[in-house]
This record gives sequence, C-alpha cells and structure tokens, in this order.
Amino acid sequence: MKKLILLLGTLFVITITPAQKWQNIIGYPIRWDWADNLTEHYDYGYLISGNISSNGTDDMHGWLVKTDINGEVLWDKQISVPPVNILIRKTLHDSLGNIYIFGWLHQTLEHEFPFILKLNACGENQWCRLLAIEGYNYGSFKDALILENGDLLGLAYMPEDDFTTNNRILLFRVSSEGDFIWHKGYALHENHPYFADPNGHTINKFGNLYIISGNVYSPYPNGNPNHVWQRPMFIGIDMDFEEKWVVEFGISDSLLGKAYGTIQLNDSILMGVGSNRYIENGEVTSNSFLMFYNRDGIETGHKIIDGSDIAPGLHQNFIFDIERIDQTNFLCAAVIGEEYQGAPFGEMVIDTAGNVYNYAIRENATGGGTYLVKTFDGKYTIACSHKTPNTNYDIMLYKVNENLEQDTIYPGNYTYDSLCPHAIQSGVIDLAGCNVITSIGEIPTLEEYRQRMQSIGITASPNPSNTGEVLLEFENTESFNNMELKVYDVYGKQIYSETVWPHQGAARLEVSAWPVGMYVATIFSNGQVKGKCKVVVCR
Repeated sequence: MKKLILLLGTLFVITITPAQKWQNIIGYPIRWDWADNLTEHYDYGYLISGNISSNGTDDMHGWLVKTDINGEVLWDKQISVPPVNILIRKTLHDSLGNIYIFGWLHQTLEHEFPFILKLNACGENQWCRLLAIEGYNYGSFKDALILENGDLLGLAYMPEDDFTTNNRILLFRVSSEGDFIWHKGYALHENHPYFADPNGHTINKFGNLYIISGNVYSPYPNGNPNHVWQRPMFIGIDMDFEEKWVVEFGISDSLLGKAYGTIQLNDSILMGVGSNRYIENGEVTSNSFLMFYNRDGIETGHKIIDGSDIAPGLHQNFIFDIERIDQTNFLCAAVIGEEYQGAPFGEMVIDTAGNVYNYAIRENATGGGTYLVKTFDGKYTIACSHKTPNTNYDIMLYKVNENLEQDTIYPGNYTYDSLCPHAIQSGVIDLAGCNVITSIGEIPTLEEYRQRMQSIGITASPNPSNTGEVLLEFENTESFNNMELKVYDVYGKQIYSETVWPHQGAARLEVSAWPVGMYVATIFSNGQVKGKCKVVVCR
C-alpha cells in the first residue's frame, strides 16, 4: 500500500500542444499508462478508464481519470487490491452520476475473474461484485450497457474448465444495487459444435435488437474440422435476450479477420467494422474491413480497404472504432501504417463504399487502447496510446472535427461534478472485501428468472407466529394486476382478504384472534393463483 500512495504523490504530467490545440498527454513519467475506455460525462468532461503498470507487464492497477471539457485532469482514482493485479475495461454512468466500472481481477494468468464496481457521484465505493465462479478457468468483462430500467448488462468472456465445450460468451444482468438477476450463454457449443473460442468484443443495441460483435475460430466448410481460422462473428439477440442468429461473416468467401463493433446504417442494414487478415508468402497483412448484414442475420456484402486506397505504399490499416458524420460518411479511429503493436495511429473519413476521403496520422500516437466518442457539439474525441523513443506509454487525448482538424480549447469557466455536494479528491479505491460469487448457481439462468417472474413469491415472518402478527413479504407484484390476497384455514374456508397493488412489497396481518393452526396465504391475479405460502399461528 505504501508503494501505491507514493505513486499518487508523483508529479502528474499534462502537456497541451502549442497554439492552444485540444490535445493532452496524460500520465506519470515513471510508469506505463493506457486507456481502455472513454466516455463523455454528464457535465461535458470526460471519464477515461484505463490501467497503469510499473513496467507494462505486471503490477497492474485500474485507473479512472476525470477531465474537464478541454481534457485537463480534474481528479483520478487508482483502483487496487494489493497484491492482486486489476484491469478495467468499461465505464458507464447514469443520470444520477453513479459510475459503473467493469473489469477483471488478474491474480495469475490462469486465475482472472470479472468484477463490477459501483461508485457514487462523488467517486466513492458503493459496492463491488466479483465472479470467481467454480467451473470457469478465468474470465473478463469486455463491454457493458445500461438498460432502460437502470439494470446493467455485462458482456463477459468466460471459458469453462472443460475447454472442449468452447462455451465462452456470457451476458450477466445486474441491478443498479449489485443484485445478479440472470446469466445466459451465447454461440454455445450445443448449437455451434464446429466453433472454437468464440469471443465477443462489444455489445450494442439498435432498436429491438442487441448485437454482439467479435470473432470465432472455425474450419472451412467441408474442410479439416481440426484446422480452424479466425473469422468475424456477429450475434443477434432479441428483446427477450434470446439468440436469434449467429453470422460467421465471410466464411463462404474464405474471409478472415475480426469485428470490433457495429453501427446501424438504416432500418434494415447494419455495418460491422474491424480488420481483414490475409497471409501471402508467410507475411500477414491487415486491412480495414466493412461487413454488411441485415437485421435477420443475412450477409449483404463487404468491402476491404487496402492500404493503397489510403495512400501509395501504405502497407496496413484497420479500424478500431467508428462514429457517424452524416447519412453516408463516417469517421474512423484506425491504425494507418504497420502492424498493431506500436502502429502509427490516426483517423480516416470513409463512406459505405469504402472510399477514403481524408486521413490523418498523429505524431507519436499508437493504436493501443483506442476509443472514440462523438461529443455534444458534433465533434470527435479520441483516446489512444502515446509513446516517444525511450519513454513509457501515456494516454493521448485529443479532439477533431469532421475534417480531421484538431479542435481548439474552450474558453470560460465550467462547473464539474455538480451531482456531488463537495469537491472530488484523487485517491485510491481498495477493492478488498469485494463480494464474491463462487457458483453460477447463485445467479439464475434467464430461463429460471422467467419462471420465477411468472409467479409472486410470498414469505411469512415470524413463522410460526406467537406475536399476534404475521408480516407477508411479496416479490414480483409489479408484473401483475387485479391482485387479491386471500387466507384460508386447513378446511379451505376463507378467513381474510385484501387487495394487493402493483409494486406492493408486504402486508401485515393481525392474527391474534385467529385459532391456533395452519393457514394458507394465496395471491390471485385476474382470478388465477400466482403465489402461496403456509402460515402457522401458535400461542
């Protein structure tokens, strides 16, 4: 812990480029700092969730950074559980200012498990949940959404101990108070026995359809089933969270690569983006890959953007993230140069035909930990890695317009973190004591959850009762209407009734005048029994 506190005492480095351009380098001079997510906060500042390391390989901790509207740091939180390594992948925030962080505890390569952390509007720990589940070798959260009712939907990569099943992709639904509601697997071995290592990178919602974008390894049709190749994959999920279809993109055309995300083009067509890879004379080349498919999971076309389509002699390029400019044009955050590690990084403007209208390569920017958001004023803020010779990696945060011109800083004074009654201080959030889920049985499956929601749970206390009162507590009344509570004795005679209202959580019964014995409390909805509970009255 002393080491962590000393790190926080080190000079925080922020460099603004000349001419007041909107660009900052964020990090400490004695360690590696990189981003894993970027989001625009409610006050038009930014939340950067990332990670820090003393040498880039171990001693890793989560890092949450809040900046102002110009990308200058306001406060930061180091997220740690010494001596365990932590990485954070996704940060979300709700209308109340609560922050939800998805990541994984990284004890060893063989034992890493997903966790969710909730902070309030002041950046204070509210709860933490760790999925150290038996039967799973390791796992990590990859992406997440906040649902309309405030629940959280986390996309996890979690291989089972039995690797032959190749079950890897799980969704977890969690309430805003940290209660796990259900889990469900997708692209399962029982439905796709030829899949190997399916992996979801992102999840998006387009109307009544959820899309998981990622990749999977599989053989060529009628080929050697033991020789698999990496291909982009898209999973369509309906509003009941049932798998509708899986697209193993490009298999009929022998196309290889991976999908990093999806954007909706119109009411029927979606476009996945990522990288296409091919091998020629032993050399691997990656190019930007546009993948078109409809809402029924049917491929409608593709476009590969070759490096020469961008600039003469350019060898490789591929898209990390994409945002819409208008109906036909898009701004992409992309590697534009050599292969992924240490690759020159920048942006390009494309259309759906794969025409490249403009591109820019940013000095000392590299394509690792790259995230793009379209801002409140119709511009684009990007977080990527920054490295100069003989230096460690830092976070490069910059803002451009649709012409790829760097924005200038905003003048004036702004109020930040207004949902917190006091100024937020930088510090360390220690996750020691994070509540641990050890069994998948502790979290119902989606099917079990649905069955439970079709009834009203009733519990009685005290039971037996010798106090003259019984408290009946109800679950799921919000899902029913025209409800009535009736109590019967052992002879089936009704001795009590009252109306139960949607969202009602309990009813207190005065039983001092009831004869000693057993009774059955029953809730009806539209005349049908939806819940029962035995109650014993004694003296």
